[in-house]
Amino acid sequence: SALGCGTAGMAAIGAWKKAYLKGKNALFTLLIFVGAPIAQTIYGMLLMMYILNKSQAAPANWAAYLGVGIFGGIGMMASAWYVGKSAADACNALGETGKGLVNYLMVLGVGETVALFVMVFSMMLVS
Repeated sequence: SALGCGTAGMAAIGAWKKAYLKGKNALFTLLIFVGAPIAQTIYGMLLMMYILNKSQAAPANWAAYLGVGIFGGIGMMASAWYVGKSAADACNALGETGKGLVNYLMVLGVGETVALFVMVFSMMLVS
């Protein structure tokens, strides 16, 4: 999530700078894009809690739990990073045009769905 939020944040700052240089008001709505990748942190926490609960019942399977946690975490990290990259482009586009907010949010929603799939499939592997 930090990679995605940081990437989108840099683009938002750039869009705000461009707006200020043109004498325009900065769009506060760009923060929506900056915060979009942070949801993957919650998905990761949910997966972690699920794995911890399952591991107490069968501690001998610790290696499988570790593997699912690592690969699930990598999948969510990739999703967050690319949602952040898409959010960065959305910041740039909305900052320049002032149009397309809902369209950009739909694109970010597709990336969020990937993280949800990773979480659910990881939980299914542990079950």
